[in-house]
Amino acid sequence: MTAEETKFEQLPEDVVAEILSRLPAKSLLQCKSLRKNWRTLIQTPNFVAKHHHHPTNPALSFVHHYSLDAMESGFSLFDEETQVLASHSYQDYTNTSVSVWEINGPLNGLFSLYNDQEQVTLWNPATREAKSLPVSYPEVSASFRMNSYKLGFGMDPSNGNYKVVWIRDYWDPIADAWHSPAIISVYTLTTDSWKHFEELHICSRILGKSCCNAYLDGFYYWRANNNGKIVSFDMGNEVFREIQTPETFKSTQGDLALYNDSVAMFLYESMNMQTSIDVWVMDRAMCWTKMASLGPFLNIKRPLGYGKNGEVLLEIVNSELHMYDPRSKEIRALGPRRKGYSLQASVFKESLVSIKNLVAQK
Repeated sequence: MTAEETKFEQLPEDVVAEILSRLPAKSLLQCKSLRKNWRTLIQTPNFVAKHHHHPTNPALSFVHHYSLDAMESGFSLFDEETQVLASHSYQDYTNTSVSVWEINGPLNGLFSLYNDQEQVTLWNPATREAKSLPVSYPEVSASFRMNSYKLGFGMDPSNGNYKVVWIRDYWDPIADAWHSPAIISVYTLTTDSWKHFEELHICSRILGKSCCNAYLDGFYYWRANNNGKIVSFDMGNEVFREIQTPETFKSTQGDLALYNDSVAMFLYESMNMQTSIDVWVMDRAMCWTKMASLGPFLNIKRPLGYGKNGEVLLEIVNSELHMYDPRSKEIRALGPRRKGYSLQASVFKESLVSIKNLVAQK
């Protein structure tokens, strides 16, 4: 053992933790194989949280680009300040040949993926760890057909259990009508199992497409298609609730997103190739306030969400990603541009959360 190694071994554990927490996830995964005590430290929940929230862990824009027509998808990670852009395929990270249709997250660096085989996978891009969830179908008539679905990914804050909620619409060809009540399936990671139940009070068919959802503080939120309301799901109690919204929500296009750690609705209207955006924010009392009016912008397809420094991410009509800074009033292209593709965007920070270790706790 060298003198330098001896001195490092003599450092207090909290100092070692501070030094290691500044490293990127890739380096920390290598460090786990160098020293047994490092491996133990790096796997502790306190260190995982410290690393995830450390100021040196950069917040990146995660962009999912997908085309259901071409059955292709991929993702890009880039820093809004340095403009460093790296594009990847899901196949390279998850070792599968499927195409990802929908992505939910991130939540503590984890994502939920839904692919063209109607399978759900939990995924950590930083560690390249992926887990396909066990297949479990609710008991419905063999004649029923699943016509649509909605997914949510969140966590029960009382115990740290990660959960996936899957809402499925079934058509009954014999009755020539939708099956009611709604069929709800909830997966819990620590038990690696699903449970199914019916929901009488929430009409799942009104819930919106994948971009119309958000997770915050133990609740998952979807926008309703027809009545402008918001539907929430309590990850702890596993119950639904309808949230009233301003009258303007009923007649305006819009997507749910997070804005300054609050649930927000980005409403947008287009006229003569110009798009105006209103940002509405919901407080803890479930009351809504219009926080900003942006634009009008030329050739904007829709807003995607809120960046790490107050920027608004926008999808252009040619599927290119742009960023608008409300402070400077500047708008600039970020990429990627893929003809015929749609985009989802979110803010992502690397995480050391181990999906495998969470399942092993059961």
